[in-house]
Amino acid sequence: MRDMHDTYLFRPVAAADAPALLSLVQQSSGGLSSLQPRLAFLEDYIASSEASFAGKKDIEAPHKYLLGMFEARSDRLIGCAAVKTQIGKDSPFINFDINGDGLEQKLKASSRFRGATEVGSLFLHPDYRKDGLGRYLAKVRYLLIASEPWRFGESVIAELRGICGAQGSPLYDYLFEYKLEKSFLQADAEYYDRNPDALGDIVPLGEISTADFPLSVKASLGQPHPSGLGAMRLLQSEGFIFSGTVDLFDGGPIMTVHRDTIRTIMNSHTAGISASPSGAGGDVTLIAKGKVADFRAVLSLAKLSANGLLVLPEAMRVLDAEPNKAVRYWQAPPNATRLQPTLVKAHH
Repeated sequence: MRDMHDTYLFRPVAAADAPALLSLVQQSSGGLSSLQPRLAFLEDYIASSEASFAGKKDIEAPHKYLLGMFEARSDRLIGCAAVKTQIGKDSPFINFDINGDGLEQKLKASSRFRGATEVGSLFLHPDYRKDGLGRYLAKVRYLLIASEPWRFGESVIAELRGICGAQGSPLYDYLFEYKLEKSFLQADAEYYDRNPDALGDIVPLGEISTADFPLSVKASLGQPHPSGLGAMRLLQSEGFIFSGTVDLFDGGPIMTVHRDTIRTIMNSHTAGISASPSGAGGDVTLIAKGKVADFRAVLSLAKLSANGLLVLPEAMRVLDAEPNKAVRYWQAPPNATRLQPTLVKAHH
C-alpha cells in the first residue's frame, strides 16, 4: 500500500528507459503519432531529447525535451510529456487557418506557427489516470519552460486530435482521400513527418470556401476528439485559447498561449527547500530544481513555512536537492483534494 511518503519523480527520459517507454506507449489505443510504438523511433526521440537537455544544439535549431514521470518507490515509468521548440524548422508544419464565418468562411493552408514552441507527447499509464496525476504531468512542462524561458518561443501551442478514427475523419475524407487513395490512418502515419515534397502535391493552394462542405465536415472543424476534451480543459485552465487554426488532416484545434502568461508559470514561486517530517501535513506540491540541463522535479506533499518550503525527507532525496537551495514550486489550492488519495494508496 502507498503511504504518505510516496513521491513521484519527473526527469528527462534516458536511453536506458527506451524499453520502458515502449511498454508505456503500447498502452495507447492509437493516435499518438509523436510517440510511435516502435523501439527505433523512440530511441531516436530519446537521443534527440538528451542532446537538447545537454545543450548540444544551436539555440535556433529545433529541440525536443522529453520528460518521464516515475513512481519513485518502484522507479516505474508511468507517464511522459514533451516540449518542442522551433517547430516547423526541420519539417513543414502546415495547417489550415479558418478565415471568416458563415457563408464567407474559408480555409487557407498556412505555416503561421513556424518557430513556435509546442507542448505535447503527453501520455499517462491507464492505471494511474483515476488518480488525477495527468494534471501534474502536464504542469511539469511549464516548470521546465520557467527554468529558462529564453530557450522557448513566446508563442506556445498544443495540438489536439480532431474528429477521427479507424472509420476516417470528416475533413480528410472530404478533401484528401480521393487524391491520396489511402485511408485516414494510412495517410496520417505516412505524412506524420510532413515530408515537404509529398505535402507540396496535396496541400490546396489559395482559399477553400466551406460553404458547400457537408455539415459533418463543417461541424468537425476545430473540435477535439471526445477523448481529448479533458486535455482541452487542462489547456484552457492554463490560459490556452483556440487559435483559429486546425490540423490539416483531422481538423483538430490548435490551442495557443503566450509563454509568460501560462498560469502555472505565473502562479509558481521560488523558495529555499528543506526536509522535515512535518511536510506530511502540507499540500500537494509540484517542486522543480535546476536549469534545463539538470532539470528534475517531484510531486509530493509540502508545507510553506517562515523558513521556506518543508518537504518530506523522501521527496528531498528523490529531488536530489541541497538544503536551503532555491526551488520553483506550484502548490494546489487548499481545496484541491482530488490527488490526496494517490499519496496514501498503492497500486499492487
